[in-house]
Amino acid sequence: MALIPFRGRWDIDRWFDDDAWPEWPSMKLVKMPDAPKIDVYEKDDEVKIKAELPGFKSDQISAKISDGMLVIEGNREEKTEEEDKDKKYWKKEISRGYVKRIVALPVDVQEDKAQASFKDGILRISVPKAASRLEEEKIKKIEIKNE
Repeated sequence: MALIPFRGRWDIDRWFDDDAWPEWPSMKLVKMPDAPKIDVYEKDDEVKIKAELPGFKSDQISAKISDGMLVIEGNREEKTEEEDKDKKYWKKEISRGYVKRIVALPVDVQEDKAQASFKDGILRISVPKAASRLEEEKIKKIEIKNE
């Protein structure tokens, strides 16, 4: 018996894809919107986040950090054009609407010093790590001499 690996949400979405129900055209299931795909990593003294938000403009995106949690939101409204009224779509997969992603950051960061940029559908966020408690207190080691 061959084992087929379970690929999480992708497999579940495929089960409910419209193509899986060709003989039942009335069987249109509502799909959950995709959350932006992200990379979170540490580099030197910073935590870096890259988020894919294709098709969005910078004024449609917001990002905030609070209590070690990063929240990325985007809202892209669908514009109805006059010529769209006469179209009968067979498939409409280009996403519109609201996306949101919440991520716990792996280390303490200086939230007030976060910086972000957006170019070519990629949101880049850089946040300096918070200094460790030992560095903040500047504990000095006391040398013990032999008598």
